[in-house]
Amino acid sequence: MQIKKVLNEKEIEEIEDIIEKNYGCKVGLHSYKVFMTGEEKIWIVSKDIDFRLFDVLKRCYRIGIYFGKLKRNKKIKLSIEGAIMVGRKAKRNIVIVGEEEAKNFIQGYDVKAKEMIDAELHNFILVKHKEDFIGVGILRDGYVENLVPKARRMVKME
Repeated sequence: MQIKKVLNEKEIEEIEDIIEKNYGCKVGLHSYKVFMTGEEKIWIVSKDIDFRLFDVLKRCYRIGIYFGKLKRNKKIKLSIEGAIMVGRKAKRNIVIVGEEEAKNFIQGYDVKAKEMIDAELHNFILVKHKEDFIGVGILRDGYVENLVPKARRMVKME
């Protein structure tokens, strides 16, 4: 993982504005150091971390929590951890699924929504089951397109 840049207060504010516009909430990224990799991936880490340490390290594959990926259309494709963080305060672009649909979703299948909270068509949405946010998808006509990476999916559940 190559750190492209550590974001300053203004850039963090821009990311928070994107999240607020899309999900109707403030996340509080100012509590963390936020940095971006070359692929426009956003990572967050404790403010206590000193990035000068990485000048002497030869191999550092990960640091912090992967929050999401900044897209060209001023949207953020959140990771599962990012969805959990944002979901606690989110007021819009949420889809609620039932028990069976939740199982299908975490296995990587597209699902149908049981209920939608101010969900915008063809936009990133948070997928919720009961009180838990289980991932991110794209709301399509009649279904939710699954965006959970293959490596994060559960194997077939009995």
